[in-house]
Amino acid sequence: MRSFILICAAWSLSSASNAVDNCSAEIKILLSPATLQDVITSVGFQGETAGRVYFFDTDGLDLLKQGVVIRARQGGNTDLTVKVRVPEADKQAPGANLRGRFPCETNQTGAETDTDYTVRRNYKILQIPQTGSEIMSALKPPQTQLLREAGVSISWSEVRRVADISVMKWESMAQSPFPKLTLELWEWPGGKILELSAKVTPAAMTSKYAELRGLAERKGLSLSDSQGAKTSTVLRTLTHRTCPPR
Repeated sequence: MRSFILICAAWSLSSASNAVDNCSAEIKILLSPATLQDVITSVGFQGETAGRVYFFDTDGLDLLKQGVVIRARQGGNTDLTVKVRVPEADKQAPGANLRGRFPCETNQTGAETDTDYTVRRNYKILQIPQTGSEIMSALKPPQTQLLREAGVSISWSEVRRVADISVMKWESMAQSPFPKLTLELWEWPGGKILELSAKVTPAAMTSKYAELRGLAERKGLSLSDSQGAKTSTVLRTLTHRTCPPR
């Protein structure tokens, strides 16, 4: 019996390890938007694509506070995405039990490391929704399942479109030690944010993040004063500017 228990425990640990390995990984740093042309030239970015991204939340960002991002995109990528973000440091966070059941990606920024559980659907429409009820009716069953299993609680009548952002994207090939880098500029009335990112293996995420910072230093790229996830940074900036205090 003891041997059986030990075998089961080892299998459980192995399964958890495999689930971790099944997540893709990405490292991200924020650069000074004012240096965009210098970044493009020095790193050799090309293949510019344009699009728009829209986010949905309440005026108080009640979805974001629960780690939830609901996003629609038009342009190079056209989809409707539901994402649940779980900080790696918070193993007790709602949604921490999603690993192995939904597509996942671990992200490392200058602020923290987190894992996103994401369900996307193709979403080609002429008019982007304005209200929470319109978004809720557009979600596919796997997306509502993700929200339900993450324990998300929200009044959809209070959800609205809170952000309409212009997106420009470039890619750079073969910048040692990275086979490919991505540069993304988000711009909205009164603000902009510039992100440099790379896909990496989960095991090399920490070392590759240091190498990405080193590459920026060698190229003379100016980092933004604040580092973190661009989505939450933009949403907090926009809602702080547009919503009066309650």
